[in-house]
Amino acid sequence: MMLCRLICLCFVLMLSHVTVTNGQERLPQQPPIDPMDLTLQQKHNGFVYANGTTMFVFDSSLYGIEPSRVVVTGEFRGWSQDMTDPQWHLTRSEQYPVLWTLSISNPNSRTIAPSSPFKFRIDDGRWIEPYHKAENRHAGNLIHRPGEKSVRLRAEMNRDGSIAVRFEGFESYHPIKPSELSLVDAGGARISIAELDRSSDNSIRLQAAERIDHRRVYYLDYPSKGLRSLCRRDGWFREIESQKPLGAQVANDGSQTTFGLFAPRADAVRLYLYDRVGDRLAKKTIQMNGDDDGVWEATVTGDLHGVYYDFTVHGPDDPGNHFYETHAVHVSDPYARVSVDSFGKCRVWKATKPATPLRNGRPAMEDVIAYEVHVEDFTNQLPVDENLKGTLTAMTLPGLTNLLGQSIGFDYLCELGINVVHLMPVQEYLHYPDETWKTAFAEDPYMIAAGVSESNYQWGYRTTHAFAIETRYREKGTTHGAQRDQFRDLVQAFHDRGIAVIVDLVPNHTGENMDGRHYLFNFNAIDMPYYYRTDETLSHIGPFGNEVKTEDRPMVARWLIDQCQHLINEFGIDGFRIDLAGQIDKQTLTRLRNELPDDVILYGEPWIAPSDPDVALNPEWSWYKKDAPITFFQDNARNAMKGPTADPTNKATDRGYAGGNGSERENVQLALTNGFDDEVHPNRGINYLDIHDNWALADRFALTDWDGRRGVDERRFKLAAGLLMTSLGPVVLHGGTEMMRSKGSAPPGKLLKHLPDGPLVYHGKKDTYNLRAANEFVWANVGRIERDDTVTNDFASMIEYWKGLIALRNSDAGRVLRIGHVPPLDYYRWILPQNPHQLGYVINDRIMVLMNTSDTDCIFEDVNAGSVHWRLVADQTRVDIANGIDTDDAMLKGKATHDIAVPHASMKIFLTNETNF
Repeated sequence: MMLCRLICLCFVLMLSHVTVTNGQERLPQQPPIDPMDLTLQQKHNGFVYANGTTMFVFDSSLYGIEPSRVVVTGEFRGWSQDMTDPQWHLTRSEQYPVLWTLSISNPNSRTIAPSSPFKFRIDDGRWIEPYHKAENRHAGNLIHRPGEKSVRLRAEMNRDGSIAVRFEGFESYHPIKPSELSLVDAGGARISIAELDRSSDNSIRLQAAERIDHRRVYYLDYPSKGLRSLCRRDGWFREIESQKPLGAQVANDGSQTTFGLFAPRADAVRLYLYDRVGDRLAKKTIQMNGDDDGVWEATVTGDLHGVYYDFTVHGPDDPGNHFYETHAVHVSDPYARVSVDSFGKCRVWKATKPATPLRNGRPAMEDVIAYEVHVEDFTNQLPVDENLKGTLTAMTLPGLTNLLGQSIGFDYLCELGINVVHLMPVQEYLHYPDETWKTAFAEDPYMIAAGVSESNYQWGYRTTHAFAIETRYREKGTTHGAQRDQFRDLVQAFHDRGIAVIVDLVPNHTGENMDGRHYLFNFNAIDMPYYYRTDETLSHIGPFGNEVKTEDRPMVARWLIDQCQHLINEFGIDGFRIDLAGQIDKQTLTRLRNELPDDVILYGEPWIAPSDPDVALNPEWSWYKKDAPITFFQDNARNAMKGPTADPTNKATDRGYAGGNGSERENVQLALTNGFDDEVHPNRGINYLDIHDNWALADRFALTDWDGRRGVDERRFKLAAGLLMTSLGPVVLHGGTEMMRSKGSAPPGKLLKHLPDGPLVYHGKKDTYNLRAANEFVWANVGRIERDDTVTNDFASMIEYWKGLIALRNSDAGRVLRIGHVPPLDYYRWILPQNPHQLGYVINDRIMVLMNTSDTDCIFEDVNAGSVHWRLVADQTRVDIANGIDTDDAMLKGKATHDIAVPHASMKIFLTNETNF
């Protein structure tokens, strides 16, 4: 999931451990001070702590909103998104209606720990970014009592059987005896401590009097301080690593097939082989052999290509375990090349022969013009046979046209001029079973209107098998596994047209814990505390159900790197977009960057830091933009150009500089030059306007009701496009933006639906990740000019406009935009009239842009054209770099200054006349 589909919620820096106490302690208390006595800074900071009580404070006047409901959530609630729990509702002041408060009993910080992050939500769930003057604002969150630490123990079992203990938050050194500590197992049995060695003032190493089985669960108590710590296995886990093959591998000569599964705490692993996917009884059961590094292996004579298989993983009944003894299920292979729709068996499959490389090599990062697209959205309305709709094959069928005779589908995409296709997730991801789904929703009007009454549509941010290609993307009627060749053929088709292919990875969480469910596909049952971040109760943490743990887990880091290398080696993939990359530790991402070929394209989302406070506090693991190990999505540029992702309410202020917010001019200058403080060079941030989980640009610039189907403010829409396409470094387009694709058909509001195993949330227009109809490409609009009494949408002209801007960026003159190094200070020469709605810039004396974002026509006075001649190539109607545009100011010559008229909400782009058109 994305923020991808949570609208970049930025649950950042889980800064300390806290155990949430019972509901009674969370009940509202007497406020620590009278709300009327709050200082302005306390309102900025969002909280006050005094007399053992935390009071949350939300002053709506700071944000210019009038909410009907205010809720607080944070690390102390496990980042719960429940908006209905009254214990976390703030109350509006009767005397001061813009002030909302909630007081929580918090003695000794047992409920809300120091340095805990929190955030406010309003109305039906809108997230509120911290006030910009808050002293405790950090990476997208407010921080409760920043800089302070909780008193706690941190215990880790090492591979040699010792236990390392750290005392955190203690004021000073104090001696400690073995008798003061108590070691107990999960059943409550006490184990005496034989030795205790002090490693430093704040840490010790102890040895139990009897053998400790580090596969089991133990707790360390410090009774006199009232402290308990789970004895985590990190000390052991960080030392076990193997390079043995995992998954099912058929020998090159077909003589044998080997199976490998990493399950470090299992007592036994059994492999089951089946002839058919629906078989309940295995034709053969094999006891696998385990080694000291946790790898279980089995070798079977012969070529088992096409054979179905799964496993059972066995182990003790301890907290955090889901082994077969307590959860009698078969689990699938996380390294499987073929998985049957997530819930089914895996299938042995030989390695796929990759597509041939791009003839001219992969584009450099500064040259990237990426186009994000979802396979199903792109192909559902194509004029192809039913067995091809929604498939990989349909994506690259040439020769398709709509009723207007316009190229659509593959040819359309190739003709745009983009050089990178960015595919939303294609690895096997969670879909709820069709029959269960149809029974629940086949006659549901809401689901019918949304296009999801027959099957569970998803964007794919819920990966279940990272080495398999999505089952539902294969041609209908072909065998399970055929999608691998079909995907390779897709890559080849784009390569043949000179277009790179990158895929969207979702390594930060998996489909095992989505929508409040707990599935045992693989990691949960193989070893949940190894593969996932867990809390002191060995339960999942994180806003998306689980968080994959790459730090302190060499084999999970290997899993991420292996899947990338697999996609390159078996399909010819050219790069990756990493979903919520901020949740992956910095060391793993750095290692990934170093182990992939240098020319592989790599970028991701920096926001939403790890929910584990020990990860977020560690500067070697936690990162944000300034120390990003990969190229990141630059939301500051997005916000400046067209406004933030929050639901827009005011056209004058919520649509960025292109929408008429003149106060964003300085930020737009930074966006154009990739000059924000966190960008050390233009390739550090990738600029964009909208993306799958944002508002569609057509709806943000809609003329009526924020619904682009009812007409788009095309002049301002083009201004946004012009800003993006004349900025430095790489850029990414949301697929369909150029054809003014709208999500206006999404049913309004949030709605709860139910399957037999639990609820499903539909968010309507604000988050369309599970609404098919709202996301589909309407191919009938290509080449169309829609006119009636109330609406004019010139789709044909808009598509051509974007093509022209892309051609400009790809041209010889456009080389000045495609740089990956820090430019000279005068690389952009600014023209800054007193009117903030006017912005001009000359880029390295090759491109000149004059932009007017006001509602009235204006004159750029005394524009110094420099010593070169300029030719107009773009205005509010079209872009033509080949022939230029013939107007009164089509040519600017010599050193003389010029007065240049620019109509309202439009721009003019000039190229030097020496440019090779």
